[in-house]
Amino acid sequence: MADKAREKLIAKGGLDFFCTTLEFPDGNVELLRMSMDAMNAEPDPDAEDRKGCSGRVGKMIFSAGTEQLALVAYVPEALAEKVSIGEWFLHVCAKVGAEIATELLPAESPDKGMIASAIVKKDADANKFPLKDKDTAMAAAFAFLRSKGAFPEDKDDSEDEMVFGDDCNLDDYE
Repeated sequence: MADKAREKLIAKGGLDFFCTTLEFPDGNVELLRMSMDAMNAEPDPDAEDRKGCSGRVGKMIFSAGTEQLALVAYVPEALAEKVSIGEWFLHVCAKVGAEIATELLPAESPDKGMIASAIVKKDADANKFPLKDKDTAMAAAFAFLRSKGAFPEDKDDSEDEMVFGDDCNLDDYE
């Protein structure tokens, strides 16, 4: 994507990077990798629903099963200078003691780039559980992106209070 087009996208609130979790791969790293490939695919212009088309966005996705956490990282070619997939991926893996499942490989994406995957096995004796490791890994992934200026800081300091049910005082507005 051209720099001007990327700047327009960001100005409209678009992100270059994000992290998310997927429930259904249930910790299966191969299914999670297939999910990443589907996210990056070109959309079918004749399809009723638009699927894929996030190949221009770098991402790390996580799936916590009962026995292991799977994680897959992807950085498109156009963003490789901004965030090194190797540094990002290894940083997150180190935080949770992940075992590399696949080294850096060319991604199946029209935007090219690289992909890598890892797993973190459950170890109850060491107090390592997939759900806890997922939270730790995701926090590490976001922190790394913020350190590179690739993800906005959370500046939500709103002190607005939520109003529930009977406390709304709607009669004041008649």
